[in-house]
Amino acid sequence: MDVAEVLSERWDLEPVRLEVLTGGMNSTAWLAAADGWRVVLKSVDAGDSAFAPGLELAARLDDAGVITGRPRPSTRGRLVEYVEDRQIAVLEYVDGVPLTSADAAAIGTVLGRVHTVSAAEPGNLDDWLHLVTQFDKYLDLEPWIRPAVEGALDGVKVLDGLSWAWLHGDPSAEAFLRQSNGEVALIDWGSAMYAPILYDVASAVMYTGKPDHLVPAYLDRRPNLAAELERGLTPFLHLRWAVQAAYFAWRCTQDIRTGITNPAENHKGLSDARRSFESA
Repeated sequence: MDVAEVLSERWDLEPVRLEVLTGGMNSTAWLAAADGWRVVLKSVDAGDSAFAPGLELAARLDDAGVITGRPRPSTRGRLVEYVEDRQIAVLEYVDGVPLTSADAAAIGTVLGRVHTVSAAEPGNLDDWLHLVTQFDKYLDLEPWIRPAVEGALDGVKVLDGLSWAWLHGDPSAEAFLRQSNGEVALIDWGSAMYAPILYDVASAVMYTGKPDHLVPAYLDRRPNLAAELERGLTPFLHLRWAVQAAYFAWRCTQDIRTGITNPAENHKGLSDARRSFESA
């Protein structure tokens, strides 16, 4: 794909500098710039069903004051353009310093803001759990995977009265960028989903390892959810590990190498999930 040509023909942008960005597990991206503007062109598979909803959510949250890396419509007014077998979007570039696990409280605060804006009526939990069950045929890669995943699913299925929203879906610390004025942006909306809010909170806890900092900050924004987090955070944390196990079992089996430098990184992801279950 000729990135400069796509930007020119679909967005009427003429970049003078292009730089490949690294780190996307399921996407490829470039930083494009010229005098007065910087954008990120992001490309995913044509079948990626989370891409367009994530862009729409980023725009909605940006309207509400959360800095998200807002998508820029094409000259045809579209957030997504199709080029060959890829979905393409152009996002406003967001500068800033990535947060770390030491910033767990700030992460909790931003997630609380996001879920307040994106709150939605509850959906069907069994349908949503396709997030994990879609990988069923890969769960026998190692003997521990299927029992761990099935146990995590059972632990979530017994919960009721869950609060739902449109979620970020993968709120790792580096997706949060502290701006020069102290405000925190949240970028990379390619895993956005309509789901129980506990999934985002559990994901952030998994990444930071600091529930005692993150959860109180989240509840400062949404105090009415204290009981829900108390009973549901641990089962959803197990579910988050199950997602990691199933996802990396699929990547290992299919030898998927997007976002990594060698296959050993897929096996490390699977091993990390196993250690999480063993330490529970």
